[in-house]
Amino acid sequence: EFRRVLFRSGFEPHHVGWAVGDIGAATNLFAGLGYVPEPSLPDCKDENFQVHLRFMQHPQKNNLIELISPSGPNSSVGALLKRSGAGPYHLGFRVADMEAAGKQLLQSGFLAVSQLQPAPGLGGRLIRFWHAPAVGLIELILWP
Repeated sequence: EFRRVLFRSGFEPHHVGWAVGDIGAATNLFAGLGYVPEPSLPDCKDENFQVHLRFMQHPQKNNLIELISPSGPNSSVGALLKRSGAGPYHLGFRVADMEAAGKQLLQSGFLAVSQLQPAPGLGGRLIRFWHAPAVGLIELILWP
């Protein structure tokens, strides 16, 4: 059901969110794998989630990774890092219609875990996070 909803219903893969404790060290490790900072998505701090963000792109493979590190005591990734360590955190998908996409997710067993809000790391595009216990966290990005 999850695969049908995400890959056949207008959900276009955008990035993998990667929780890290040290964004500089993670940048160096991903650089060794051929990734470079994505110039169209500059580093920033997201006050809503208390995180630092850096997008890295692999030029030949067109893979985009969002490095996410805590910037405060109530960071959305702080508890995850303490519990599980660094690693994949969420999948980001572009959608043209946030309301229709949300309805599809609700019908598939996802629950909204954030409000619709602008994302500083994505140039202010509107995002919303959703979660299902069987698959974890996804981020929808309004991308008309």
